[in-house]
Amino acid sequence: METLARWIWDPVLCLVYLELGLIFFYLTRGIAWKKGLPVFFKIFRHDHSISTDSIVSHQKAFLSSVAATVGIGNIAGVGTAIHLGGPGALFWMWMSALFGMFFRMASTYMAIKLQPADVKSLSFATPMSYLEKYMTGRWRFISRFVALLLLIQGVVLYNLVQANSLSQAVHNRFDVPHLLTAFLLTLCVGLVILGGLKKIVNYSSAIAPVVIAVYTISGLLILLFRPLASLSALGQVFYYAFNPCSIVGGIAGYSVFQALQFGVSRGVFSHMSGMGTSTFFQAANKETPATGAFMAAITPFVDTIIICTISGLVILSSPYWQNQTGAYLTAISFEDGLGVSGQIVVIASLIVFAFTTIIGFAHISEKCFRYLGGRDSLKFRMVLLLVTFLGPFLNLRFVWSLSDIIIATIIIFHLIPLLYITLINRKEMYGDLQKVAEDNLSGKNLSGAM
Repeated sequence: METLARWIWDPVLCLVYLELGLIFFYLTRGIAWKKGLPVFFKIFRHDHSISTDSIVSHQKAFLSSVAATVGIGNIAGVGTAIHLGGPGALFWMWMSALFGMFFRMASTYMAIKLQPADVKSLSFATPMSYLEKYMTGRWRFISRFVALLLLIQGVVLYNLVQANSLSQAVHNRFDVPHLLTAFLLTLCVGLVILGGLKKIVNYSSAIAPVVIAVYTISGLLILLFRPLASLSALGQVFYYAFNPCSIVGGIAGYSVFQALQFGVSRGVFSHMSGMGTSTFFQAANKETPATGAFMAAITPFVDTIIICTISGLVILSSPYWQNQTGAYLTAISFEDGLGVSGQIVVIASLIVFAFTTIIGFAHISEKCFRYLGGRDSLKFRMVLLLVTFLGPFLNLRFVWSLSDIIIATIIIFHLIPLLYITLINRKEMYGDLQKVAEDNLSGKNLSGAM
């Protein structure tokens, strides 16, 4: 399984992903880069929409999307990418996120524009809304196939990876038994997901920003405390993205293809762009499609350009990245900069990030479950909780590899149809994006509503 995962990502799918990003960049004329952040801040600050059981306000949709996205990939994934791909892997994580902004923008726009009027419809606020509309005839299986893959990814793979990584980190640092961690995590997840979407959104939007802020500030302090090492680390990222990296005293090293492979694959695992996951929160409203699209575009920026960058530079400015990997590498790198408090910040962040990702994907998975014909939501949630409980006790090498394969399959069966749909609607989409940008930046439309 590990060999198959490497074969898929090394380097064909990585190049396809980046090339598709260039096409989406061209179709939207780079508007996510040129106007994304200022439009986002305008909409976020002046959003007066209200969340209900089925509708999510732009503010809470963004915070919930970030909470579901920021997870083990930002801590363990960055450590793995750098250990296996060298310093240049961080550069390719950036590239995957920057192009991923356009994937999320297009996906969310299409989901709002083409979704059914009834908020209780099975395809409301999902990528299946536009896939089933355009993928007809011999291609009609695609919407159900993507839903099935997202269901497996959410219930099994992301769930197990988050639970296992959290349990291992807590056990290694505080010697907490895996059984206790499994019980407490399952209990906390159960208390939230049994309350449905509204409870998931409220918890995620309240908890995640605080922990992200603490983690970000802690990392920035480490980088400021050792400016020369930090600048050297930044230089290594750019240099080794395009040059092989040799290891002092050894014959092995890192090729450019390794940096590309592990940077893009772990980047996509972290920010999830191109998988259609942004629609489940960002498209859960009935407002202008372009408004939700701008909000969705910023999620990979926060996840990777900010949080993963801080993790990566802290790791590279410490002496451990060639010998350690995963969450442990990030934890000891923070400890090297801030003492024991640095490691505690990482572990606390790991706990919260894993928790919010699990509950976020619980909602995504349940939507897919119901779309595929499932009816008993309570039994579904019980199965998800059982998987969460089992996570700390499993060997996850197989799960990581299977996750890479399923992510690759989702990208192929989601991004290529999305490109076709975007090409058909490109003029109207760009016009709407441009209008929302002009209205918000000129102050004409500070509510983000139609």
